[in-house]
Amino acid sequence: MTAQALEQRELAVVIGLEVHVQLETATKIFCSCSTEPAEDEEPNTRVCPVCLGLPGALPVLNEAAVESAVKIGKALNADIAEDTRFHRKNYYYPDLPKNFQITQYDAPICADGTLEVSVEGTRRDIGITRAHLEEDPGSLQHKGGSIDTADYTLVNYNRAGTPLVEIVTEPDFRSPQETRAFLAKLEEVLEYLGVFDATRDGSLRIDANISLVPADEVDDDGSISDEALEAANRTEVKNISSHKGAEKALAYEVTRQKNAIKRGRAVEQETRHWDESRGITVSMRSKEEEKDYRYFREADLPPLQVAHWKEEIPIPELPDARRERFHTEYGIDEESASKLTSTKEVADFFEDVAAEFDADLAATWVADNLLGELNYRDMHITDVSDRLDEFTRLVELVDADEVTTKNAEEIVLREMLDEGKDPDTIVDEAGLGKADDDEIGGFVQEAIDENPDAVEDYHDGEGGALNFLVGQVMQKSKGSADPGTVNQLLRERLDE
Repeated sequence: MTAQALEQRELAVVIGLEVHVQLETATKIFCSCSTEPAEDEEPNTRVCPVCLGLPGALPVLNEAAVESAVKIGKALNADIAEDTRFHRKNYYYPDLPKNFQITQYDAPICADGTLEVSVEGTRRDIGITRAHLEEDPGSLQHKGGSIDTADYTLVNYNRAGTPLVEIVTEPDFRSPQETRAFLAKLEEVLEYLGVFDATRDGSLRIDANISLVPADEVDDDGSISDEALEAANRTEVKNISSHKGAEKALAYEVTRQKNAIKRGRAVEQETRHWDESRGITVSMRSKEEEKDYRYFREADLPPLQVAHWKEEIPIPELPDARRERFHTEYGIDEESASKLTSTKEVADFFEDVAAEFDADLAATWVADNLLGELNYRDMHITDVSDRLDEFTRLVELVDADEVTTKNAEEIVLREMLDEGKDPDTIVDEAGLGKADDDEIGGFVQEAIDENPDAVEDYHDGEGGALNFLVGQVMQKSKGSADPGTVNQLLRERLDE
């Protein structure tokens, strides 16, 4: 269809993703080089003849990488192949030392899976075409600018050979927002599996394929015929490294393509680079076709038969299932359940606390108080997981009515995080033990005697006067009085 003809029709966005996930293994996929960068690591030092592709060096497959791929396949409800093989994908690029990449072609380890995502309350199943193992290339460092403006480019092969699983989706996305929701959900699942660390630089890299097709080619169920997809020119966008970046890159690219069509220009089938610093995509090269890679069998690696591992390798309870269980087993609302299952570490922490206290109390303290204070400090639950006993002691002090909720939230918890002290020490040093009824009664009488104007306002029916007096009592008690008790005692004495 010509650009002029396409311009006259309403357009639908079609997006498919290729997500490259760095696996958490100790060594690279085909050699014994470490995957853990050393401090102040020099370029091109964490390498060996295998990952540099030197003549005569032979690859040896990392078993842990295969196990991780099987776990991912199980989590995506994918089929695990009876027979899986490796191939050589041939192309020249400076970060590819062998001039080919060891990957999987027509016999991937996982295929035909799904992942359910929710976008604005609507749940959809995104099809997973395949998930396969491959090695990572090295990394390019563009000096003096971005990829199209740099004075020169340096190559670092320290990352070459790092194990990856590439997850390829069906072209099931109809907006950049859907891709962001999918990637966030995928990261959550991968972290639960323990095969992925989102804090690693470059741990998740996304290539996105975008086409614009006539909206009337899209069926009511959202499907699009192969003929319509083949007729649309497909643009691939590379160098996306986060779900937020994916949404921005795709939103830009969709707008760019629509503007081109409005001006009567054809959308070129090409590969483009996402320049995050400038917020634009720039052309890299014409889009390769499958035949350009000249795939052929990797003779140095035998076929694998690992389908039986699907039953033998366990995976943990995944986020959706755990969220539903928290809602039904503990009776907590969906919002709190979502917060408490945001990571496996948070969910485990909550269940440890809920084993000792009422579930609602545990949920409030973990989901609202603790996570809120950690987020404010740019900290994570893993930063305090070794202090579970101290945190449960704080909840115990509140539950036993030995310290007020206000003081526990605003003083004790914050000092625990900022000063590293235990809750009992903080309570003792600051004198935060809860005041008894006699002490509170004394503070109430002092507040009444010292504020006759507020007392008069109370009797004149001004509601704010009582709140003022409550505040005075709380100040005198240094927050150790229960506000409900204070309110009740004030009313009783003022109404005498």
